[in-house]
Amino acid sequence: MRRRIAPILLALTATTALTAPAVGAPPGGTLPTTTPASAGSPVAPQPGFRVLPYLQAPSSEAMTLVWVSELDTPGTVTVHGPGVGRRTLTSDPRYLDLMEYSDAELAESIDGLDPGSWLHSDANYQHVVRVDGLKAGKTYRYTVAQDGVEHAATFTTAPDADRWDHVRMVAFSDTETEPAGRVENREWETAWAGLANGSADRPGPDSAWADRHGTAVRYGEELVRYPMTQADALDANIATIAEQDPDLMLVAGDLTQGSGYQPAWDEFWRHFAGESSDFASNVPLVTAIGNWETYAALSGGYGSPEDRTPVVVSRNRYLDYMVTPGDPANPQARDSYYRLDHGPVTILTLDSTNGLPDENTATGTLSGEPFSGDDTNLTPERMSTDTQGSFTADEYGSAFADVFGTDAGESDLQDLGEGSAQWEWAEAQLADARAQGQVILVQFHHAAYSSGVHGTPPNHEFADNQSGVAMRAWTPMLEEYGVAAVISGHDEMFERSFVDSDGDGVGIQVYDVGVAADGLRGEQLYETSGDTYAPIRFNTHSAWSAAVDEPELWEDDADGNPRLVDGGLHYGHLQMDLQRTRCGSELTLTPVYLFPQMDDDYTVTGTERRVYDDVVTLELTADGEVVADGSCRGNAHRS
Repeated sequence: MRRRIAPILLALTATTALTAPAVGAPPGGTLPTTTPASAGSPVAPQPGFRVLPYLQAPSSEAMTLVWVSELDTPGTVTVHGPGVGRRTLTSDPRYLDLMEYSDAELAESIDGLDPGSWLHSDANYQHVVRVDGLKAGKTYRYTVAQDGVEHAATFTTAPDADRWDHVRMVAFSDTETEPAGRVENREWETAWAGLANGSADRPGPDSAWADRHGTAVRYGEELVRYPMTQADALDANIATIAEQDPDLMLVAGDLTQGSGYQPAWDEFWRHFAGESSDFASNVPLVTAIGNWETYAALSGGYGSPEDRTPVVVSRNRYLDYMVTPGDPANPQARDSYYRLDHGPVTILTLDSTNGLPDENTATGTLSGEPFSGDDTNLTPERMSTDTQGSFTADEYGSAFADVFGTDAGESDLQDLGEGSAQWEWAEAQLADARAQGQVILVQFHHAAYSSGVHGTPPNHEFADNQSGVAMRAWTPMLEEYGVAAVISGHDEMFERSFVDSDGDGVGIQVYDVGVAADGLRGEQLYETSGDTYAPIRFNTHSAWSAAVDEPELWEDDADGNPRLVDGGLHYGHLQMDLQRTRCGSELTLTPVYLFPQMDDDYTVTGTERRVYDDVVTLELTADGEVVADGSCRGNAHRS
């Protein structure tokens, strides 16, 4: 049965300022006297939904519904479908005190938007209702009622692991939402290798394109910006995904432009469960925590070594919103890493935001021996251990104790390294999933293999302080248990690497899918001499990237203005289709991009769904493992 997802409201011309009332608030609604007054926001709490219902922790027997209201009143969920008939459940609202606006947020001014037009009230009440007793692979209709406002949608439970035909998942990363994204066009790097053969020149800084969309300087060169705002790009991306009717939506971190910046969260939910769409009301979100989930933006950034409170608030805002199945043996992790089974698929989501020992390029605190060159020189003695140098685990622990009144040793910050609670949990889950014959996918934010700006480790000649290289420590374990693909982001690229460290010919497909809605970046470059740049290309495992292998093709129109015909780095996503076959299953990994359609004035009027020339198909055995002999029993091949 196909789900009907409410249309997404696209504004692909000039973006106007949007007001932000509670979603679906009835006109003339009255507020009960028990509702707490806003602490600082000029907007009064409204009845209805601040965040529409969104789906979490899906399984074959249950679904969790979450929504946010601005009034402290219970809501109800009425579910219709197999096994439950008609069932009504009542919520118990919980106040989210971390979500109140800071003074800096209330005073913020954004060029192009009316002052405060993006603000809600300071009231945030979370409702979490788990619906149990469902049947596998069935579609259910549900209605949530809050303060007299109703929202109706559908969800489908996971199929039985032994009875299924097709599973569709979609993944992207780096949505990095914020109110300024409604009016901001981001950088658009071009391939270092140049344009496609026969291409006309790309528009320059003195072109009509630049007049329409602006320019940005990258590696000493002034380049035209991308023709869509971040908000329009995300809306178009979600709309395109919704048309494919996926079963799950993976978002591999960096959901907002600073998790400690509440307007960024308001904007995230506007796209996924608000004014722009109710996508997340129909398709479960499977999210990972990223580096922007530890940053408070104008509300304190990373804080200071003496006070990392902004980091604690940022991280726990994310953990409050996302209701996921975590590690029962480590409740202090607050589900920052978790396992999700969806029929024949097991998805492990890891927390890649912190490693020990701490590293920091600014202070010269490094774990591995300094080196240069590409990753063939990455010996065990040179391996890094951390993915961020902005704060230490001890600093975070002290701030956590101050915020929550606990001992510093009870911090929710997790270590990514071998021997950590997360590592031991993951190995046990991988072993269990392999024993059950599952197809295994792994998701975390910091791309371990990348040609982008975060692709080199902190002890490299061209060092990066937020490198994902430390996550390469996981590769032998992931290969041992037959992980089919790894999904990451962080570098705001579209890249596939193939990693076969044990040389058995099977390996793992590793993706950076950071093309949801933020920057569009090419390879990391270094200055060779003067104003000349060349790519570092530390990652020798890179098999394909849009920035390198899909050069732009431009043609001049009758007036001599260049028109983009094809190619280039665009916003998009990875579609993953698992199909049952007579031998086992087949996993097709399709890199999708949204090609902008423009009128004569370079105004974007819509987008076209296109597929890059790097569709990868993995044939898997009935036990969920990829093999390398090219027969029906399994192999990776290009199509």
